[in-house]
Parts: sequence; C-alpha cells; structure tokens
Amino acid sequence: MKFILPILLFLYGCESFIYSEYKIINNKPTSLNIYKVKSGDNLYSISRKLNISISSLIKLNKITPPYKIFPKQKIILPKQSFHKVRKGETLYSISRLYKTDVYSISKLNNLKNINSINEGQALKIYGERKIETKDDDLSYIKKPNIKKIDSKKKTFKPTKKTRSKLKKSFSKNSKFIWPVKGELISKYGKSNKGFFNDGININSKLNQEVSASNDGVIIYSGNEIPGYGNLILIKHSQNWITAYAHLGKVSIERGEKVKKGQIIGLVGKTGNVRKPQLHFEIRKGKDAVNPLNYLS
Repeated sequence: MKFILPILLFLYGCESFIYSEYKIINNKPTSLNIYKVKSGDNLYSISRKLNISISSLIKLNKITPPYKIFPKQKIILPKQSFHKVRKGETLYSISRLYKTDVYSISKLNNLKNINSINEGQALKIYGERKIETKDDDLSYIKKPNIKKIDSKKKTFKPTKKTRSKLKKSFSKNSKFIWPVKGELISKYGKSNKGFFNDGININSKLNQEVSASNDGVIIYSGNEIPGYGNLILIKHSQNWITAYAHLGKVSIERGEKVKKGQIIGLVGKTGNVRKPQLHFEIRKGKDAVNPLNYLS
C-alpha cells in the first residue's frame, strides 16, 4: 500500500480547526467566481467561509500537494446551481452527485437538520452535476444502528511473527482498542519501496464494522483529502487524534461525540486502494506514532 499524499501537511493547514472547539463560520459566499486569497487563509478556511468543498477548490484550481496557497492568489470558485430534491434522496446522495460534501450544502442552505429535506425542495449547491449511473444512486443507504460492541471481538489476532513484538509494545494502561478485526498488511514506518506509512493497514472484509478506538469528538468526516477515500478523524482527550481511512459507508457526522467501541462506519476500498482495508493512525497532536504501541 502506497501512501504518497502528505496528509500531515494538510492537517497543518487545518490546525486552527483540529486544535480548537467545534464551531460554525457564518460568513456568506460572495457572488464572484474569483476569490482573492488573504493573509492567513488556507484551503480549509476558504471552503468553510464560502461553503464550498475543499475537493472542488483543489480540482478546479489544479492545486497539488502540499496544497499551499499564497496571499493575493486568485482562486476560481465553482458556479452555483440549484438542485430539486427527488423522492428518496438524502443530503449524502445529493452531495455525491455534485462531488461536494454534506456540510457545505447544509451551511449554504441554512439547514438545521441534515436528516430532514423535503421532496421538491430547491437546494443551492456549488459544483457541477456528474452523469448519473445506477451506482451513483446512494439514497438507499441507511445508517447502521449505533450500538456498543465488545471490544474483545474487535482485537487484532497477530501472527506468530508479530505476537512477541506486540506483547512488548502493549501496556496495561493502553487507551485505544482495535477499530476493526483483521490481518495486518502494512506496518507503521518506512516500507521497502521507500514510502513512509504514518499508521497501519488492516485487511478486512467489505462492509465490516469499524468502531471508535476511544471516546472523542468527530473533527472530520469526508472524502476531501485525495488518496484516503472516506476519512474520519476523532479528537480524544489530551490532544490525541485517531484517523480511519478508506471507509465505505460512514455513520457519523462532524461534531458528534462518540464512545469507545461505537460503530462509526464500514470497511470499504475508497481512495488509493484496490481491496477492502482500513488505514488507521494514532497521533499525539500533529505527530504520528506507531499504533501497535498503544492498542490493546
């Protein structure tokens, strides 16, 4: 598994969000199709200020990693359009049609309840609608029931080669549980091909339940970071952060509080992977650490 995209640098750009309390920016978008970058701006702050998805800004302006922008730089904004809600549609299925995210649509339309939209309702959206296929109709997706799971069932079963190493690395005071059950297919650190993995990759079955590794608050839920597919970031106490990438379905929204062992999504193969798996990271602030030293 190759992790060629600098997610850490992206998180640096989102530092003011990750290390602060959850809040909503109420600035309204302008009618202009060009935004002039101001001092202190980054792609995340612009996307939230104008209620436009980060992925739209990146693709439209052909911005490459590490996604840096500069004062006085002109950013092209996507055109605003309207979508008439059809029977059975959800904000999630609509966001997929326009390659945007639920948060941007809800803020642009001042929706207080993202789970309540009406047939025939006109929604303002930034982005161009893609050509629909049968696979694009996601309105049938239902959120998995949020429930407590037995953390023992979610523990990783190490091979003979890794068992002795894991025993040394585990601590009686380990705070985090394994988010999913499966074989370890990629370890933390530098690979033989020269790439550095900031976490671990766990081989899992498609649609296998993924659980929160510890109590915390969802600080990110989306697919706007290229390569990682559907991604969830959870902020825990003492400035710990866990990341869950390549998810299929996601059952939580940004700002929600979760408990250790709570189902947050299902294993998928989104992003730069060819088979179902979970990429999992543990960070102390900005710094990635080896998850095997903290999982129990």
